[in-house]
Amino acid sequence: MVFGEDLSENVRILSDLVDHVEIVLFHTPTLHNIPGPREIRILKKIGEEKNVTFTVHLPASLEIASPHKRTRCESVQLTKELFVKTSELDPLHYILHIPFSPPTLVPVPGLYFTKQNPRTWDEWTSRALDSLETLHEQIGGSNRLLIENINYSPSFLETFWKRGLCGLCLDLGHLMLGQEQVMNSIEEYLDVIRVIHLHGVRGYEEHLSLSVLPEKRVRKWLNYLIRSSFKGIMLLELFSPRDLEESIDIVLETLSSGIGE
Repeated sequence: MVFGEDLSENVRILSDLVDHVEIVLFHTPTLHNIPGPREIRILKKIGEEKNVTFTVHLPASLEIASPHKRTRCESVQLTKELFVKTSELDPLHYILHIPFSPPTLVPVPGLYFTKQNPRTWDEWTSRALDSLETLHEQIGGSNRLLIENINYSPSFLETFWKRGLCGLCLDLGHLMLGQEQVMNSIEEYLDVIRVIHLHGVRGYEEHLSLSVLPEKRVRKWLNYLIRSSFKGIMLLELFSPRDLEESIDIVLETLSSGIGE
C-alpha cells in the first residue's frame, strides 16, 4: 500500500505513475486484505483501462517449508486458494517467501544466513520441494511462481529453479541487509531473475527511498541491467508516496542519462 485505504484505491492512483503494480497480500489470524470477487473485478477493470499489469505478492506469513505438517499443509492450501481467487487478474507472477526461521516482516539482526552458516538446510529444502511440486501442479509454468530471497542468500534457492518449479525474485534490499555484494548476485542470477525488488536500506531500515543509497551504486546496478537487456520487471517496493516519487525520479534520470560507473 502506498496510497489510499484499500487495494483498489491504491492501484487506481498507482496506475497513473507506473505500468506494473505489485499487489501485496497479507493474512494473519486477526487481519487480512485478501480481495473478494467484487474487488478483483474493480482491480481488473483498472488494469484494462490503464494498461497496467500485476504481480501478486503472497502473504509473508505463509510457511510452506514449516517443520510442522499442519502449518505446512495449511500454507500450501491457502496459496492454492489465492491462485484461484486472483487468477482473473492474470498476474504475470506470484511472489512467495519460504521462511527458514520464523516469518518476520522486519529485518532481524543476526538472522541472515549464508553459505558459511553451519546450520543444515537439507530438511528445509526437502519440505519446500514437496510443497513447490504441489503448487506447480496447479499453477504451471516455471516462471509463474517466483521465490524471493529473504533473510538468507539466494544460493539456497537454486535447487528450486533448477527443478523447474519457480523463477527468482531478487530483493536487492535484502542482499544489502545481509551485507552481500549486490552486483555479484545480479550477475550470477541474471538468467533466472524475473522480478527485482529495489528499495533503499539504512541500517536495519528497509523499503526506503533510493535517495538514502549512494547514487553511483544505484546507477551501476541499473545501467548493468540496461546493458544486459534485462527483460524482467523492476518493482520499487516502497510504501510512502514521497519515497516512491523520489525513487521513480532517480530511476528515470538514470534511464534517460545512461551514465554509470
